[in-house]
Amino acid sequence: MEMPFTMPKLGATMTEGTVLHWLYQPGDWVAKGEPIVEIMTDKVNLEVESPISGRLIKILARDGDLLPVGTTLAILADDSSNSSETVVAANQEVLRAIPVASTPAAKREAALYGIDLHSVISAGARPPLNRNDVIAFVMRASQHEEVKPPVRPEVRATPVAQKIATEHQIDLVRVAERRPGEKLTRADVESHLVETTQQVPELEQAMLSVLPTVPQNIPHEELTPLTPARRLLGKRMLQSITSAPHIYLDLEIDMTEAERCRQSIGRSMQAQGEPAPSLTALIVRATAAAIVLNPTVNAVFEEGALQGKDAIRQRKVVHIGIAVDTERALLTPVIRNAHKLTLTAIARELKRLTLAARQDTLMPDEVTGATFTISNLGMYDIDTFHAIIVPGQSAILAVGKVTKRGVVIENGDEARLEIRPVMKVSLSADHRVLDGASGSRFLHQLKVFLEDPYLLL
Repeated sequence: MEMPFTMPKLGATMTEGTVLHWLYQPGDWVAKGEPIVEIMTDKVNLEVESPISGRLIKILARDGDLLPVGTTLAILADDSSNSSETVVAANQEVLRAIPVASTPAAKREAALYGIDLHSVISAGARPPLNRNDVIAFVMRASQHEEVKPPVRPEVRATPVAQKIATEHQIDLVRVAERRPGEKLTRADVESHLVETTQQVPELEQAMLSVLPTVPQNIPHEELTPLTPARRLLGKRMLQSITSAPHIYLDLEIDMTEAERCRQSIGRSMQAQGEPAPSLTALIVRATAAAIVLNPTVNAVFEEGALQGKDAIRQRKVVHIGIAVDTERALLTPVIRNAHKLTLTAIARELKRLTLAARQDTLMPDEVTGATFTISNLGMYDIDTFHAIIVPGQSAILAVGKVTKRGVVIENGDEARLEIRPVMKVSLSADHRVLDGASGSRFLHQLKVFLEDPYLLL
């Protein structure tokens, strides 16, 4: 029995995945439960197991392909009782039954020439197919006389409509698709002309999108292809910066008491055989507490989510993602229910997740579902920076290094200058959810907690 092997949904928020590496080749026998392919989703690599014991008939997705959940990646067949010839023949029927992802223009062009879109895929085109893929297939096939001339349907039109179409080189077949069986009038052609002149012609746009990039031989330069992780990260960040209007708020925090508190708790933990909490752990604890008092930070804008109208989804739990740099990619493991955890519990969970990220052993549910993210570059001597909001969230906190600076300490009418550890933080917020005032209230509360951390204990 044959069955399609599809892109699995490996997490609650997963919508697409990248094929990294096939572990078997077409024709190989695969046992049920054996890893068959390595998939990357939400920046985590996982080996996906075969759902049946059978033969890998055909691989449809290539290494590096980024595909939606549910897309057919390969064809498996239990051929224990069938000859190889029967399996191959049946497999062809299965392949023909699977719809080919393609644009409406590609479907129309294929129908015009009587072409099966599966043939275009077999010729090397990659889905989703566009009109230009079909035209390229026709041009190649016509050289071998494999494609019949298109049978153009008869179109009835008024003389004026025909004249306008001729002057502007308009294909009346395209216009007639909107009014099948009816006689075209001047108004029909003029309406089509207005629409086409307001946008780039589809064929030109398709051809521009597939123009090959010809690398130039430039001395002392080298072209390096994007890794799947870098490509996914770039796609998500581009999606965020172009769809969410960012606002940025900066603040300086006196870390004198925070450092003193961290060292005091650290000595207690070390006496119990545990490492002292990091500065990041303390920031996570303070951030979670500040979010509880400023819940608008823990919301997200959702387009058309409320009966087709835009809405703001308010989260009632605080899951904080922590950006972690690894040799492979930038990962963001999630500390769940951070608002309910103590500083010591956060320190333990942060250490566990950071180690798992660097050992590439994170599970999908450990990198998904964050409602807020913290990115700390202080260990790289960065004073301040502005981070891009993670899609699905409304804000991200960028943390710089702690630097000793002169601080004016006021006491009544007197003032004195002291050297104190100061940390700069920046909040990037989605202006559709937060404004300057609400973002400032959150940062002010964060400052209160870090300058008097005993409020968190």
